[in-house]
Amino acid sequence: MAMWPVRNLRLKLVSVCIAGLLWMVVAGDRVVERVLRVPVELQDMPAGLELVGPAPETVDVRVRGSSNALARLGPGDIAAVIDLKSARDGRRVFTLGPTQVLVPAGLETVQVSPSTISMEFEETVTRRVPVDVRTDGEPAQGFRTARVISVPDGVEISGPASVVARVTSVGTETVSLEGRRESVRLSVPVGVDAALVRVRGPQTVTVVVTIEAVKR
Repeated sequence: MAMWPVRNLRLKLVSVCIAGLLWMVVAGDRVVERVLRVPVELQDMPAGLELVGPAPETVDVRVRGSSNALARLGPGDIAAVIDLKSARDGRRVFTLGPTQVLVPAGLETVQVSPSTISMEFEETVTRRVPVDVRTDGEPAQGFRTARVISVPDGVEISGPASVVARVTSVGTETVSLEGRRESVRLSVPVGVDAALVRVRGPQTVTVVVTIEAVKR
């Protein structure tokens, strides 16, 4: 019985060390707050509606949690989500609070700045515009460009109503005529210079350039 206090001494020492280490880990894992700049995600844009102007890219979020949990955060672990289901034509204001910030388990969002986001929306419209065939250079000496056409001669574009209204044509990739003696028939891509406007349907047209000898 006299030996009872030292029985399993090694096991007891190991247990004391483990308990000490656990206490150090818990004591060192303080609850802290940190301000992070996080990306903004736009979800559920209504069909037939366009966002006009730049979209908000980031907001500042004050997050509370253990120092270890915050240290483990990586890019994309936190995001602020704006639900656009209620968006309508015109300028709209959306509130952005802690409940709209996605954070990993164990972390809490305390504050979001700014707390409101203003965005402008317009109706999506579609319109047919002519194709502008872009050429560069001149045929060989003694030859000339007799005709330049595009097949089809027009394409449909879509985008915000006010932007589409200002588009007068779409342009082709530049076709070089430098030094040519024969007619050209090429399939080339088309594009529109206006931001937010898209070409609908086929993204290419057939360009036909008729080159003929100069009559003397």
